Amino acid sequence: MTSRRVFRLTFGLFAATIVFAILGTLSLYIGPVREFFLPYYETLVAAPTWTYMALLPVVSLALYWEDLGVRRSLLFLLAASVIGAASELLGTNFGIPFGEYHYTDRLGAKILGDVPYFIPTSWYALGVLSYDLAGRLGGGRVARALGTAFFMVVWDVSLDPAMNQGGGTFVFWEYPGGGPFYGMPWVNWVGWAVTSIAISFAFDALGGMTPAPSAFVARWAPVVYAVNVLFPISICLLYGLPTAGVIGIATLALALALVRWRTPSARGVAVV
Repeated sequence: MTSRRVFRLTFGLFAATIVFAILGTLSLYIGPVREFFLPYYETLVAAPTWTYMALLPVVSLALYWEDLGVRRSLLFLLAASVIGAASELLGTNFGIPFGEYHYTDRLGAKILGDVPYFIPTSWYALGVLSYDLAGRLGGGRVARALGTAFFMVVWDVSLDPAMNQGGGTFVFWEYPGGGPFYGMPWVNWVGWAVTSIAISFAFDALGGMTPAPSAFVARWAPVVYAVNVLFPISICLLYGLPTAGVIGIATLALALALVRWRTPSARGVAVV
């Protein structure tokens, strides 16, 4: 099975878990359905969430496998995961660089009892997508690093309100000190930017990625990125957090418009 077939298969499953999660959230508003499934809600939340988190890095790895090759693909995965894990361990233990926070038990077992094992690979998964899209905007390494940070923060604009104690029905992490944006302190986005910039520079050191990817990646990367961002946007809207949802939609539209504007050569290219 080729990497592109693996991508199509895993992305299909990935999208299905998102649809399942959204439908499950909708069921909270249907009294009889909610009452029927209430004893099973913990399992019904954990199953699609864990499946989503497990498939997330596989989707990105399969998408870029042919463009990056085996060695660079695995090095990108390792580097971003290590940087993500280090940042998260610093954050959960010392409040640097994200501010003070901790994870609940909803994402399963944790590294050193602090960071769920799913989290470091999610930094790789969205980090490599953001790095790719940022590279298409042009500029040198610094510009690409800043662009990577921008695309990553766009994801978190709706992710944090949907998942933390400020708005989420099912809480995956908490900020004990609270914050102005649905319980999140502004410094959290500084942490996202710093970590994303570090990942971008690490990718550069490992050989980087061409700003002109294959037609397959050129078409699919924005789709995968958009689906990831639309998921928490949908949850925000379903949770009654319209401001977070609208800001998420606006920033996603800006991000995709920039990619579209800067990569006209991708238009009309057949997906193979």
